[in-house]
Amino acid sequence: MRMLGRRLRRELPPVHGVSRSAVQVLRVVSRGPEPSPGDVAQRLRMTSSNVAAALRELESAGLVRRVRDPEDGRRVQLSLTASGADAVSCVHAERDTWFGRAIEAVLDEEELMTLLRAGDLMQRLAEHEVQDDRGTAAVAGAAREAVSHATADRRDDE
Repeated sequence: MRMLGRRLRRELPPVHGVSRSAVQVLRVVSRGPEPSPGDVAQRLRMTSSNVAAALRELESAGLVRRVRDPEDGRRVQLSLTASGADAVSCVHAERDTWFGRAIEAVLDEEELMTLLRAGDLMQRLAEHEVQDDRGTAAVAGAAREAVSHATADRRDDE
């Protein structure tokens, strides 16, 4: 999964006038609602100085705006401009196009069905609210079992 995540980040198309790290910051800001620079740094595991530099790029390009939090004037909130929203849409469309082409080129019909089933399982896991540690272990065990079965089915077919 990490490798796929890295590849998807690499496939992010450039946005004219901003660095690749600024594009990552732009994507996090787009997920809102009005995150602070600290929220962005935490989400991307970047230093606050790197986020600040990326935000300067994005502001200069007219993609992001910073406003003071009306409830706490010390806090800054980030939001996309209309141009920023357009840029994010283009970035996602390009990335999704690469992913779709990769799926068509690499996976056979059965593997595609396995991927879809895995997606459904991951969605269920993402929606699950853990009640206690026993529930966490059961969900993790079910996920490992599902992946194990999918892998075994694939090996059997080879």
